[in-house]
Amino acid sequence: MDKKRERARVLKKRNVLSSAKYTELNRALCGFVSDFLNSAEVKTISAFLPIGSEPNISEVLKKWLSADSDRRVFLPVTEDKTMRFAFWDPTKPLKLGRFGVPEPTSNLFFDPPLLLVPCVALNKEGYRLGYGAGYYDRYLSACAEKPFTAGICFSEFCGLDFRAEPFDAKLDAVISDSGFRRF
Repeated sequence: MDKKRERARVLKKRNVLSSAKYTELNRALCGFVSDFLNSAEVKTISAFLPIGSEPNISEVLKKWLSADSDRRVFLPVTEDKTMRFAFWDPTKPLKLGRFGVPEPTSNLFFDPPLLLVPCVALNKEGYRLGYGAGYYDRYLSACAEKPFTAGICFSEFCGLDFRAEPFDAKLDAVISDSGFRRF
C-alpha cells in the first residue's frame, strides 16, 4: 500500500474520532505510557506534545517529571532538515515551530536514551508512518548509539499494511491504548 495514501486515510479517520472516543482511547494509552515510564530505568527521555488529533501524553509527562527531580524530558526542535531534542520545562512558554509543533525555547540539547515517538500509523514490522518529512528517520540514522524507540499510536492504526522504505527506521516497541508491545 502507498504510504502517502495510507497517511491521508489514517489521518482522515483519526481526525474524525468523536471527542468521547478520543478521550477513551487517550486515557487507556496514557495509562500504558505511565506504566512504561514508571518501569523504565532512565531519568532522561524525549517525547512530544500533540498536534492535531495525536495522542496527548503531556499530563503523563508532567506527572513523571514531578515524581523525581532528577528526571528530564526533551522535546523535538526542527532546524532545516535536522531535528534535535531541547530541554522542556513545563512551566515555561513554548514557541510554535515548523508545522505548528510546540517547541521549547531552551538552548540545552541532549540525545536521550529513550524516545517516545509520535506515529500516524505503524506497520506489522514496527515501521512508523509519520507526517512524511523524515525527521525521526534522519535523526535515528545519524545516532552513534541508537536509543530505545517506543511509538505512541492508537491501536486502530497499528499493524497496518504499508511497505517500509530503505531509509525508514524501525521502532523497538509501540505503546497504544491496547498496551505495550515490542517488535
